[in-house]
Amino acid sequence: MNYSKVQFISWEINTGPVQEPWPGYPTLLKGYYPGIRLNGAKDDRLDVNSQCVDIEARIAFTANAITQAHKLADASADVLKIFMAPEFLYRGAGGAYLHDLINGWQGAAPAEFNLLAPFNNKWGGLFGGLQALAANDDYKNWLFVFGTAISASLPTFKDTDGKYYLDSKKLGEIYNSSLIQLGGSGNTAAHYASRKHYISGIDFLQWYTRTNTVQYKGHTVLPADPKTLIPADVLGVAEGAAVFNIPNVNDSKGKAIDFGIEICLDHASSGGNGANDYGRLRTANQYVKIQLVPSAGMDLVEDSIRLQPAGGPTTNSYAFNCDGLNNLVPDTEGCHTQIWNGANGAKVPVTSRLFETSNGAQVANTQVARVVSNIMTPGNGQIADTQLWKSGAGSVRVIRTLPL
Repeated sequence: MNYSKVQFISWEINTGPVQEPWPGYPTLLKGYYPGIRLNGAKDDRLDVNSQCVDIEARIAFTANAITQAHKLADASADVLKIFMAPEFLYRGAGGAYLHDLINGWQGAAPAEFNLLAPFNNKWGGLFGGLQALAANDDYKNWLFVFGTAISASLPTFKDTDGKYYLDSKKLGEIYNSSLIQLGGSGNTAAHYASRKHYISGIDFLQWYTRTNTVQYKGHTVLPADPKTLIPADVLGVAEGAAVFNIPNVNDSKGKAIDFGIEICLDHASSGGNGANDYGRLRTANQYVKIQLVPSAGMDLVEDSIRLQPAGGPTTNSYAFNCDGLNNLVPDTEGCHTQIWNGANGAKVPVTSRLFETSNGAQVANTQVARVVSNIMTPGNGQIADTQLWKSGAGSVRVIRTLPL
């Protein structure tokens, strides 16, 4: 499909943990991750039944966010709608889902999980559920950037019964992954997944948790990539290049649109040890039509903008940031949206800062709709948005169409 215009849609929602001063110690924080806790488990990281319910509830809220956006979006077939949510949209009460739950299972669930129906049989997991949402012809001219999902892989040990179990006393290897999916009933295979490569100090709780259960904290996680890793080519690293195309998503001349994705810190640094104070795209010397930055605690960085064409005006190329942690001005807790064009590693003029707004505010040339605050789930009744995200499900912002 050829597109002559683009419409950016952001889900403005705060995805940070709940953190409060520790009584008597104002410099220490106690905190917890919002999420579903059904079983009174001692270790939220291993509470698989609750994690499955949490995933289904978040998918249901995602469905409503998309529905609200669809009501306001331009229905024209030549307009590419890009819906993006922030980092950490999907993480659960333990701070990360077990990695098996991202893609689910084709047959019966692993017996060791002791799952209840319907999760004990064939289940698509988080990414399968999101792909099912997108597989609707109402969304055949939509591209979804489903924020990020946090998952963890724990080592195993062989017990005296001869079986292998997750070793919760060891560090969990953490994955921070984004699913990018083309909408439409026949487009399930038109997707891309990339993961964040550099862990940030604010990605996990740093101090004590308020709950009586065990959750992932800063010193109990192991990043999938070392800070010394510096991407040097278009692939960056073996898993998930920063630059990608989606089949049949072209500009008005039939050229495949070049997308780039940099998740939060990956937009500000390549080599988390400070080797380069700019992002993965610039480090790899790549330029894109649409630069995507889902984040939680990041603004667009002037030195990291890499828009096409490299040697001329970038009027019809865009950098798009959807953040789930901070308002822009003043820099306080909340969420925000940014869309820029122009500049490549240079000062971005005010005229190229097309849209910058925070926390569901009403501004010109955008429309905002609230996401529902409660959803009904089969078998688990009504779930409130504040059980999943500290400030609720937020709003979707639909921005006026822009030329490609």
